[in-house]
Amino acid sequence: MTGGLWITSYVLLWIAVLGLAFAVVALLRQVGVLHARLHPLGVHFAGEGPEVGSVAAPLDGLDYRASDVTLLAFTAPTCEVCAGLRPSLAAVQREYDDVQLRVLDLDDGTRPSFNAFNVRSTPYVIAIDRTGTVRGRGVANSLEQVEELLAEALEAPT
Repeated sequence: MTGGLWITSYVLLWIAVLGLAFAVVALLRQVGVLHARLHPLGVHFAGEGPEVGSVAAPLDGLDYRASDVTLLAFTAPTCEVCAGLRPSLAAVQREYDDVQLRVLDLDDGTRPSFNAFNVRSTPYVIAIDRTGTVRGRGVANSLEQVEELLAEALEAPT
């Protein structure tokens, strides 16, 4: 083979590599767009927490009858997902007038509450109606999942 043929094949191969790299970047962007358009799937059941339909354990200073739904959010100081979820929980508190929120951050003082509700992982949320009945629970990693849980709890017959 002559030198000109090698150079031509080398240039064509680089053009193919650049074209494929562009295609990969374009496809990755589309995966991100698709992910952003997916609807939330709700909270994830983790095999823990109180049974839906059961009576919720009492908490000091919390009256379940004070609002339509009480949202208990169990978090931990070392949980990065919990840290990202806290501003979303504050937004829920501001946006929903008929929801009272209690965030229980894991420490020695809240350990009995974690045990009473059988919570072993964080961030874990429990929705309780005004009669003290558990209407929903699970691990929630985003605002969308928390709002999905609240919507189900608010729509549930009391």
